[in-house]
Amino acid sequence: MIMVISDKTLYDYIDSLLPMRKGELGDIQSYGYENDYPIIPKDSVGLMAVILGLVKPKEILELGTAIGFSACFMSDYLEKGGKVTTIDRYPEMIEEAKENIKRLGKTDSIRMIEGDINEVVSTLRGSYDVIFMDGGKGQYINILPDCLRLLKVGGILIADDVMLDGEIGKERLEIKRRNRTTWTRLREFLNELCTNDSLETSLLTIGGGMAICRKLK
Repeated sequence: MIMVISDKTLYDYIDSLLPMRKGELGDIQSYGYENDYPIIPKDSVGLMAVILGLVKPKEILELGTAIGFSACFMSDYLEKGGKVTTIDRYPEMIEEAKENIKRLGKTDSIRMIEGDINEVVSTLRGSYDVIFMDGGKGQYINILPDCLRLLKVGGILIADDVMLDGEIGKERLEIKRRNRTTWTRLREFLNELCTNDSLETSLLTIGGGMAICRKLK
């Protein structure tokens, strides 16, 4: 029998324990939460900090920049001379991200590409130690082949918000009609992660749900 902890008071307690990032990065994090920008919550930040600290990546690819918090956060864990490449298409997000990247003095370690993730990722070459998927959830399954192509053997793929606000386990007819396509595609995506023999996968319910995969071959 699998036990699932769903007590909100427990999650609130855990959230109260987890610190914000320090300095100006923490200011950007607070601003993002207060203004309801789509940035990763504190429990996801904590997990990713542990993973990135172990991996010590040279190259990170981020799909979905928002206001640049996660790109700036991840860049703190780069190996010397490393780089975060981040992609977004929304002008208002791009402008805020550029300002935040400049504010934190990260222009040398973060490369920003403006454009549609689906189109841009297919043109990328090279390889990445970590790929962080945090764009349109319904597109994860479509860009997965390119992500696996770009990810190094031994590299880590992290996909955020994969539980559709907790509804991913429901039956299709229980899902609001406007969310059914995303539900279907996310289920296909998660099934592929869990059955692909080139991946070792863990699915977590932290934040909006997170998939963490290691590329085996």
